Amino acid sequence: MGSVFTTIVELLQSTGPYGMMAIVGWAFWRVNEKKDKELREFYEQLVKLSETQTETIVKVEMALVGLREALRSYRLE
Repeated sequence: MGSVFTTIVELLQSTGPYGMMAIVGWAFWRVNEKKDKELREFYEQLVKLSETQTETIVKVEMALVGLREALRSYRLE
């Protein structure tokens, strides 16, 4: 672990502030990449929930229409 740390320190010393900016940029990119992946997964879950909700609403509407028609036919008899 010490040699890896030493290598990073030597790299930063040799590249100056540009090396530090490259590391900070890379870290920022990695954080954004992870956040984007989590947002995509959340969006996919939201789409599935929305589809299920829409299917359920359609079924309830169909049941209500069927009930209305049954009540109408009952009144006519």
